[in-house]
Amino acid sequence: MTFAEIKTKAKKFWNWVWHSDSILSWLVALIFIFIFVKFIFFPILSLIMGTSLPLAGVESSSMDHQIIENELGMLNLCDKSYLKKDKVFVDFDNYWKNCGEWYENKGLSKNEFSNFPIKNGFSKGDIIIVWGRFEPKVGDIIIFRPNKESSAPRPIIHRIIKIENGMIQTKGDHNPDQLKSSNNYYKTDETSIQKEQIIGKAIFKIPYLGWIKIVASDILKKIF
Repeated sequence: MTFAEIKTKAKKFWNWVWHSDSILSWLVALIFIFIFVKFIFFPILSLIMGTSLPLAGVESSSMDHQIIENELGMLNLCDKSYLKKDKVFVDFDNYWKNCGEWYENKGLSKNEFSNFPIKNGFSKGDIIIVWGRFEPKVGDIIIFRPNKESSAPRPIIHRIIKIENGMIQTKGDHNPDQLKSSNNYYKTDETSIQKEQIIGKAIFKIPYLGWIKIVASDILKKIF
């Protein structure tokens, strides 16, 4: 087979993949997209961003600044409970009225917090752009691997609230307190994070796009 014949067949195959309406061509196209994203797009993006996780989908509400429904069907924000009639949009000032006391007790003022990156947090289903080349500082939102004793299945994304003697402490903006091995199901401790555990920091959020992965994952779990 000559090079010209190979080129012609490849062109026909390419046109079939992207222009045919058959189910098989759709499946082949999805495989091509997966290969491109997995083995080309992500490695290049990881190299540019300086982290193994340049894009992170938010799968919990621990950084949400809004009144949300928890696993028990109760509405809450920073451990304060609400009725359905009270579920309204929460701006930064109202967030601080609800959650600010905890930070003030730790020596962080409203003015300091208002100058933190992504000060209004983010929601479940958002996509986070992650940067890996940085020196951690208070206010940064970092993605980090949980402690070895933790059974948490995925890295955690919370805000740095203290750095002392090389140890980093974080807290989820929505949570009433820090995660400690004694107060959560996964035995996760965010009061003594080492730099080696850090994957990167959040620099930008893309709202809602992560719901595609969450919904697809939920469907696959029900099927299999």
